[in-house]
Amino acid sequence: MSEGSKRRRRRPSSPVLAAPLPDNDDILREILLRLPPLPSSLPRASLVSKRWRRILSDPQFLRRFRAFHHRRAPLLGFYIGDFGIPYFTPTLDPPDRIPSARLSLALPRDERRSLSFLGCRHGLVLILNRARLEITVWDPVAGDQRCVTLPPGFNSQDPRLAVRGGALLCDDHAGGRAPLESFKVVVLRTDDVLLDADPHAFAFLYESNAGVWSNIISTSIRAPLWLLKPSILVGNSLYWLLLGYGNSGILKFDLDRNNLTAFDTPPVAQAQVSSQSQILRMEDSRLGFAIVTGFSIQVWEKRPNSEGGAKWMLHKTINLDKLLSLGPMGDRSRIVIHGYDEDGIAIFVSADLQVFMIKLKSLQFKSLFKCGIIDTYHPFTSFYTTGRGIGSGDTGADILNNT
Repeated sequence: MSEGSKRRRRRPSSPVLAAPLPDNDDILREILLRLPPLPSSLPRASLVSKRWRRILSDPQFLRRFRAFHHRRAPLLGFYIGDFGIPYFTPTLDPPDRIPSARLSLALPRDERRSLSFLGCRHGLVLILNRARLEITVWDPVAGDQRCVTLPPGFNSQDPRLAVRGGALLCDDHAGGRAPLESFKVVVLRTDDVLLDADPHAFAFLYESNAGVWSNIISTSIRAPLWLLKPSILVGNSLYWLLLGYGNSGILKFDLDRNNLTAFDTPPVAQAQVSSQSQILRMEDSRLGFAIVTGFSIQVWEKRPNSEGGAKWMLHKTINLDKLLSLGPMGDRSRIVIHGYDEDGIAIFVSADLQVFMIKLKSLQFKSLFKCGIIDTYHPFTSFYTTGRGIGSGDTGADILNNT
């Protein structure tokens, strides 16, 4: 070997060792933050060590967990029905299935008679107490409640001055706040469409941050508010179905402008019954409408037109006969729409007494349970991350053992 070759020879370098990750809770929090937002995720992870349990039960971590997954709150189940306080019906499979009693409101029978279920959204439930003329906003996961007296103008004795519908939303549900920290409630009453010459719908808005009701807001209507259909939130507006006496329509409450308006449904919906119609929030946050026609569902969408307004356009037709492989024609029961998951963009229908959840975009479906009656399903989506359910020997143990 030449002298020059010897000079060019390099000494073997020492192996480069990767710097160890810092052993601190910040890194672990970032990892645990990305656990799936299912009821069993945090209880299972909390069993790893006391350190993990301490982090997972920290209220600040739970707040961040809700904010991180705010677009993916799981559908835990339904509240079925409208009169009285319906029990919670779970739909998740084990080990994420939550016992019905855990999210049901236990009340004496005589007290339940004066209550009406008005709807649920963002992990909250809205209940009307007709005897006390007050509403209750209930967080079933945390078990907390807020009661608010109705504004002047409601009277339980006069049907035209009684609450006919309502809706609520968590004002900052995307920011990770606990639901009862900031919420809004809208309650409605209506004139009698047959008895009043110029019937109106009336709305009142309550904001928990201010603690006051708004002034009365009204608009003319041609059809009564259909009590068995909950509101749908599209953008920052709430929508209800108006249906009956040969007319139909949609009632809109704009939360930005604090105004109330009514407009027509798609023309094909004029002759339909409520159990075969459903207001939708489409994937692009546009207003939609579903109508049962035979054994198919037409999905309509409100789209801008060249005149600066908007018109209904047919978006798609879902052939349930082919999708669900229904039985022979003579054995079929009619298709019924029971509800809609506005966050999951999924509709709930029954056919041949079987209830299905159908994703409107992918048309993937899941068979849920048998159903023999026409009823309203209120989808309940929430993060089951309350501290009492993590390693406390209570709810967390129930979930982990429910396999």
